[in-house]
Amino acid sequence: MVGGGIDVTEHLEPIRAFLSERFELVSDVEELQRGGWSSAYSFRSGQHDLILRVGHHAEDFNKERYASTWRVAGVPVPDVLDLGEALDGFYIVSQRHEGQKLADLDPARVPRAIESLFEVLVAMREIRLPGRGFGIWRTPDCNAPATTWGEHLRSVGSRDETRLVGWRHRLAANPRASSAFKQGCAAVEELTIDLPETRGLVHADLLLNHLVDGNDGVTAVFDWGNALAGDPLYDIAWILYCIPWFQAIDRRHVLALARRRFPNDDIDRLLPLYELHIGVASLQYQAFAEDLASLETSAASISRLLLDIDGRRSP
Repeated sequence: MVGGGIDVTEHLEPIRAFLSERFELVSDVEELQRGGWSSAYSFRSGQHDLILRVGHHAEDFNKERYASTWRVAGVPVPDVLDLGEALDGFYIVSQRHEGQKLADLDPARVPRAIESLFEVLVAMREIRLPGRGFGIWRTPDCNAPATTWGEHLRSVGSRDETRLVGWRHRLAANPRASSAFKQGCAAVEELTIDLPETRGLVHADLLLNHLVDGNDGVTAVFDWGNALAGDPLYDIAWILYCIPWFQAIDRRHVLALARRRFPNDDIDRLLPLYELHIGVASLQYQAFAEDLASLETSAASISRLLLDIDGRRSP
């Protein structure tokens, strides 16, 4: 039994039937993960190991297919074999890459895995994203809605409820998180001046969505639905912000890698701002998901960041 008493065999029957209609010699169908926006299944078609994901947001999968066309050394995006509408939503089938998620690694392996992840970040800066604008880009033109990077960051407080249904009401019900959200939004509004207007590729969820092999190298980078057009330094802020949930990551190690690999970036000024923005956006998702523990963690992180930023500005 899994997830609220659902019988595994019964749950997988529609998946098996769908796959058997589209692929030959389907076997070994297994559920891998149920995520916030999609669920993933592994299966075999003949001698090929593949992944099926199903969800309700077609654009997430369209971006995944677009990312698979980059063919950039050092950014291993799985090949997409099929994509369309089915199973009461949308689906995508891609090549399976072997590896473990960072959360599943022995803590002793995490430092080397983070160093490998920085190799991916270096390679991502070679990708030239077409289109115009900043923020979440959409296929096929890769245009994004904000005219500047700062405008995108400042818009976080006015995020609509199209996908995160009910986040405002649920956040308001948590006084500490609601206060952190208001303070964080005000600080982001104040600090988003004189920002770099580099229109680079930002994954914006990289820490959770890559696989690591036995030698701690990155074997796959997937789930590009939240990818942004903006300052690539933002992805390093993601790593730092997530440390309370991934305590084997050493903040000092990440900062040392950032300074060594990207010496021209304004790391000391911009990383705290980007972490703060991520914290504010995280509160919205966590309120939507009713993840009370993470709301508390994010509220505490925002308070820490605000103190750190105020301390840097003090004479």
